[in-house]
Amino acid sequence: LLLIDTSGSMAGQKIEQAKSGAIDFAHSAISKAYATALAVFADRAAMVCDPTTDSARFAKKISRVDVGLVGGTTDLAAGLILAGKFRELAAVVVVTDGQSNDNAAALEVAATLKSRSVDIICIGTDDADKDFLKRLATRSDLATHVSSKNLRAAITDASRFLPQG
Repeated sequence: LLLIDTSGSMAGQKIEQAKSGAIDFAHSAISKAYATALAVFADRAAMVCDPTTDSARFAKKISRVDVGLVGGTTDLAAGLILAGKFRELAAVVVVTDGQSNDNAAALEVAATLKSRSVDIICIGTDDADKDFLKRLATRSDLATHVSSKNLRAAITDASRFLPQG
């Protein structure tokens, strides 16, 4: 599951980079026999694309994503709660550029996912809290912080961290 921040601060190039990276990630994950899903979060979380192995369907769904779709703030816990509703989930890739509204709540939900052997991979940019993302990720090496101009490449590259099936 790709979980992308669509809060107001992601406007412009960041959301475009995230969308392009998500398409690249889906192609790579699907080639490794993973179904890929997409959810967005801001004030709340919402599914954009249910798990699919059809990269064209995934690309069509992500083309509709834009900032403000589910509000303007950064409720990461809401996104992780949504991820937790999937019974079969190998990994969650979190993409954000800012501070979570409630770090403690996000870490609590992340702990539940980790206890189910779900890998949490974090990609932060700009004002994202590097230390928080390292704690949120399954392992600190699964948390990266990149400049916004490298966001697409970082998301694309995240598929190499998917657990081997």
